[in-house]
This record gives sequence, structure tokens and C-alpha cells, in this order.
Amino acid sequence: MRITSKVLITLLIVVAITACFSLITHLSNESQPVGDEIPARILISQTPLSTPLFVAKKLGLFKLHGIDITLIPCNGGVECMSMMTHGKAQYATISESVAMFNSFRDTDFSIISTFVTSDDDLKLLALPRRGFTSIRDLKGKSIGVIKSSASEFYLDSLLLASGMKPTDIERVYLKPDKLIQMMKIGKVDAISSWEPWGYRAQATMDVVNLGFQGMYTLSFNLATMNRKDETSHERSKRILAALQQAITWIQDHPEKAKAIVSDTLNIENNQLDWMWRDYVFRLSMTNVLLANLQLQARWALEHNLVEGKQPDLRSILDRSALQAMQDEVVGQ
Repeated sequence: MRITSKVLITLLIVVAITACFSLITHLSNESQPVGDEIPARILISQTPLSTPLFVAKKLGLFKLHGIDITLIPCNGGVECMSMMTHGKAQYATISESVAMFNSFRDTDFSIISTFVTSDDDLKLLALPRRGFTSIRDLKGKSIGVIKSSASEFYLDSLLLASGMKPTDIERVYLKPDKLIQMMKIGKVDAISSWEPWGYRAQATMDVVNLGFQGMYTLSFNLATMNRKDETSHERSKRILAALQQAITWIQDHPEKAKAIVSDTLNIENNQLDWMWRDYVFRLSMTNVLLANLQLQARWALEHNLVEGKQPDLRSILDRSALQAMQDEVVGQ
């Protein structure tokens, strides 16, 4: 039986309409907001490491995944963690070093996912005009560090790698936003800190980095207070789903992502370019994180920075929300 041209055209139109309807339905299902919104408060460190959260907020991805989000700025992971444990929010962005130190005092919190890593975020900066060209030149000198943080672990790792002892230098504990000023006026001879302070230091004075790239890989993580109820689990799962979507968007649109961060933190594109190349954005919970936590815990005990027995650091890693989110993505 021959099919007339008119019948063939009609069939093609029907097929095209069906395909379009299926595509629209699929896209609608992918971006359809989730049921009732769950309120969530996240303490967020004001650093480009927090990019996935800034992007998720800007693009409305938290709302898309059923989260009524409030982002509360804080000055570094130490402050974020302290505020969370005092009930200011359910979540906080912290490095693994901050998690390790707090695990000796309180195990009623968990890391639910790493969302970015960097092997060059921390730096040991000094002023070359004062004759500092290598870390060995700092023997007997004062170094500004942020207590109980990645800043302190990084400094001691550099000293060990250079054949120096922790007692070879004087450490001066400072808030992150005081480091540059204290070095500039000569109150400390060098500073150990993360970005954006490294960039801000070199933007205002001539500095030399006495550290080594790759000596330490920083992980930035989302932590929460332990709550074993269904709402808390669902909230964490939705937040991670929003961050996963944000990370995919960041990888596809790096320049637009940098523009969001630049506007949010009021920093220049040059500063972001300085740091961005070292960032790896990815949701994960790997054995590398556990190994780093255990290594840093032994270091803290050996240097009398903490008291008591080493806790079981596996107890502060909870991948249940991450696994549930990933299972849902696979099942779609």
C-alpha cells in the first residue's frame, strides 16, 4: 500500500509533536521544585572555596530543590564551626583541620560531603626586603597563624619537610583578617594562611611564598550538627542536590561562576584567576579525607595542641545524605 505525501507529512508532524512533548515533560520534571520547602541556615566562609554555595544561591538552586536557604557569612572555618556549635545554624563550611580539632572536644557533628579541594590554597608569606628567601631564614622569627586550623597544620608540615622543629619559630595566633596588617607593621615576620589573604598580601606589598605547592591538599567541607530525624536527613540530601547542580554549572560556565563570586565577595577577577586554577569542585567522601584527618590528629597530639585520646574519626563522616542524593540521580 502506498503512503501518500499528505499522510506522510501528517505522520511526521505527529512524531515531532510527540517528541517535543516528551522533551518538555523531561525538562519540566528535572527542574520541578520539590514539595514543601525546608528551612536551612548555612554558615559560609567568605572565600572563593565556597563558590558552589554562592552559585546555588544566585541561580535559585536551593529553592528548586525545596530548601528555603539563609546563608550567614563568617570569617573562616574556625568561626563558622564555633557559631554552628552555638546554635546559629544547622550547617557550616569547614576545612578538615577544623573538623579534626573539634572532634577532640565534641563529636556531635558530621561532615556530610567535601565540595572542593585545592593543593595551593595555603601559603607561607614573608617580606623579601627583610632578607627572607627560604623557610630556613625564619628560624627564631615570629609567624602569624590561625590557631587550630589548616594554617597551623600547613606551617608545621613545612617545618618538618625543611628539617626544622616547631620550636624553631615563634607562633603568634591571629584572626585571619589581622594577618596582613601584623606582617606589614612588623609585628610578625611571616604569615601562614589561606586565600584570599595570600592574594591580598601580594596585591598590597612585595611578598615571597616560602611554602611548597602540593605539600598539603586542603579540603573544604559541609558539616552539620547530628540530628537523627527524617527532616534533617531530607534537608541535607536536598542541599547536596543543589550543590551538585551548582558544581555542574560551574564546570560548564567557569567565567560566569567567577563573576558571581566576584560580585558576592567584592573581589577582582585577577584575584579569582590567581586562585581558581587550583580548585577542584566535586562532591565526595573518600578515604583520602579520613587519612588526612587521622594524620592531622596524630600531629595535634604529638604537638600537645589537643588533649585526650584520639577519637574515632570515622564517626564524624556521614555519607548517608550524599549516597541518598546520588542514588536518586542514578534512579532518574
